[in-house]
Amino acid sequence: RKIKIMNNFDEITKVLQKNNNFLITSHANLDGDGIGSELAFYFILKKLNKNPIILNQDRLPKIYDFLPGSDKVHYLEDNCINPKSIDVGIVLDCSNVKRTGKTCGIFKNIKTIINIDHHKSNENFGGLNYVDSSVSSVGEIIYEFINFIDSDLLDDKISTCLYTAIITDTGSFRHSNVSSKTFKIASDLTSFGIKPYLIANNIYNRNTYSGLKLLGEALLTLEMDDSNYVSWLTITRKMLNDTNANDEEIEGIIDIATTLNNVEISILFRETKDNKIKISFRSKGNFDVNKFAGKFKGGGHPNAAGCLCS
Repeated sequence: RKIKIMNNFDEITKVLQKNNNFLITSHANLDGDGIGSELAFYFILKKLNKNPIILNQDRLPKIYDFLPGSDKVHYLEDNCINPKSIDVGIVLDCSNVKRTGKTCGIFKNIKTIINIDHHKSNENFGGLNYVDSSVSSVGEIIYEFINFIDSDLLDDKISTCLYTAIITDTGSFRHSNVSSKTFKIASDLTSFGIKPYLIANNIYNRNTYSGLKLLGEALLTLEMDDSNYVSWLTITRKMLNDTNANDEEIEGIIDIATTLNNVEISILFRETKDNKIKISFRSKGNFDVNKFAGKFKGGGHPNAAGCLCS
């Protein structure tokens, strides 16, 4: 497979024009940037009279079920895909193809792969690779792509999806990946009549009883080093079972530890279903956790990264 690394959207546009059947995916343990970008791309392809399908390893997290098109998101156990019928695979927000999880096997059998991402650690695994680590999110890239091919494609549905992608990957515009362009894009998206307060309410104000109980258990494990520079938390399978919580409800817990005064780095050690340890890192900006996670075959962004240990 020939590999092309691009700094514009010309080649991607040609591939979209020449083909009809597209399979879209993102990483395992979906977040707002992954699902928001997937749905935006889905709607773009529908407007271009193409046949897109979204397929992920995992079910859609409930906090994103408000998004337009959320009922179009399939997961692996739906068995809805015939790989031979797919012309092009589109992988969003993944630094490497293994990040797609169990859908990886399907994508290895697709002739043409488009890789669109914003991780510095991206391995350029696609036939066509558009990677821009200077932007806050893949949502920003998709916005730029729409304006490249036809700005009239933007509507309230796509804007809702892209706004969700951007606010979740920027921590509601709090992270260091935010630029003036990020705000300009968000402003343009709101001009399509989307309701930022409703989007935020759906994402951030839908805690469950079990999720808050799990947060309480996790906070009991909170520790700091002697210099108050690093904090860490632990979540075990027993804690999940005792609180009747699921893995989806772990999302955001590490960010609580990052709010501690003077703490620059927070770490979450999380026991997975297959008895491995998933380690998540967060930094306030002075320490590159992406480089650190890379020492353990992980990766991510300078302020948010992770790795998996057996």
